[in-house]
Amino acid sequence: AKDAPVSFEFVGITESSQQVEVRARVDGFLDDRLYTEGSIIKKGDVMFRMDAKPFEAQLDAAQAALAEQEARLWTARADLKRVKPLAKANAVSLKELDDSQGRVNAAAAAVEMARADVETAELNLGYTTIYAPVTGASSFARIQNGAYVDQKNSLLTYVAQLDPMWVEFSISENQILKHLDNVKRGIITEPANKDYVVEIVLADGSVYPHTGKITFADASLSEATGTFLIRAEVDNPEQYLRPGQFVRAFIKGSIRPNGIVV
Repeated sequence: AKDAPVSFEFVGITESSQQVEVRARVDGFLDDRLYTEGSIIKKGDVMFRMDAKPFEAQLDAAQAALAEQEARLWTARADLKRVKPLAKANAVSLKELDDSQGRVNAAAAAVEMARADVETAELNLGYTTIYAPVTGASSFARIQNGAYVDQKNSLLTYVAQLDPMWVEFSISENQILKHLDNVKRGIITEPANKDYVVEIVLADGSVYPHTGKITFADASLSEATGTFLIRAEVDNPEQYLRPGQFVRAFIKGSIRPNGIVV
């Protein structure tokens, strides 16, 4: 009789820890796909380019409108500068002074609005170059070169982060209740701070070289399956694991005091 480790086995499935959809943020024609489908790409790599000419024209128009409004503001300020000394000398009415000040305020507001239009046009032009949002494995392109992209078909592809990976599995209500009862009766001792270790066994029976930690346990029972969802996070620097793999997850860390071992 001696303290013996206890492990619990579950069937799990691997999931990307961050699967991000790559979408077009402006409407237009897709000019080029610049990544290899299925390849590993890094965050910030250029994936797609859209036709930028219409957005360049919009930016030019917005900059011209800003210059026009700035010219009007300069004229309004010059008029106000001339009217102020005349108003002090009672050479013009106070209404003319108020009107001049109002024209300056209106021109200043128009300049701010035109400047905002320039910023919007710059953003839209920048959106024609579409970058990878995360580092990971890329999927196939949903839209081909030359196609028109709008809100209805804005999804271009997605990128799945591979390091770290998630392993999700389910624990039944009966298993949870039995485990809690064993802990309460002292048949099983939980690790300190419930810091369980998750060992992954692949489909060919090999043990995955990196262990994981439980990072999420669903707060509610699934009415459809009668189970609780558990998620473990495991490092995947060599990218052995890919989303959608079925694996066996062994939850280790519990101890059976005075267990009988042969």
